Amino acid sequence: MAEFRISSDDAQVDLRKMAVALAESQGWARDDVSIWDNRRGEVIVTVDDALLRKPVADPEHRPRHTPHAVHEACELIRREDPSLRGVDFAFLKAESARFFSAGWTLADLRHALLERPDGSVWDRGEEFRGGRWFVHRLAAWKTPDGDIRPSHSQEASQLRVIGRAGLPMDIGLPEDAELSQRPVARPEVARSAADDARRLIRQNTRTTTDSLAHRDRTSANIRRPRDR
Repeated sequence: MAEFRISSDDAQVDLRKMAVALAESQGWARDDVSIWDNRRGEVIVTVDDALLRKPVADPEHRPRHTPHAVHEACELIRREDPSLRGVDFAFLKAESARFFSAGWTLADLRHALLERPDGSVWDRGEEFRGGRWFVHRLAAWKTPDGDIRPSHSQEASQLRVIGRAGLPMDIGLPEDAELSQRPVARPEVARSAADDARRLIRQNTRTTTDSLAHRDRTSANIRRPRDR
């Protein structure tokens, strides 16, 4: 836990606003930073050590948007997958780049080359190699119009959001699709998901000190109804 203190001889200086502005300039969410006053007129800010350490991106699950990152990912996957050794690298890179542009990760592409969207495993062997087999496997992860379908991790993330928010698991499915039998989330779980969503919005949106002050004023008057 890191701590720093703010003090001033000028009584007109709002130390709490200054502390919020400093935290905001570092990209820290307000909920992740503790700001409080002591009896000596100082404002103390405490920050968890996890916020001070720059996270190391997982190469398997980080986005691949730049040409260099796509090239690196394609080299990795071709070196590790024997079925891709006969595929022209320029073609492999061009086709894979479409999926990376849709938000897929290296782990997602590996999964698509190993399994079909329904979870069944693709055939393996000497006869299942080369460019045509590569295209055939990836085509299963496209819509009839040629658009890229959500990846395995993207679908899992969407289901978690739907489940935690308490929405029906069949939301967005065609009317003739088989309905899910999963139960709807409890009210407290739905509220937790909504709180998580608001926290993510605050973390990814630049918030001014004025809007923070307004939120503090209004949130004090908001009351949730009790569960019946």
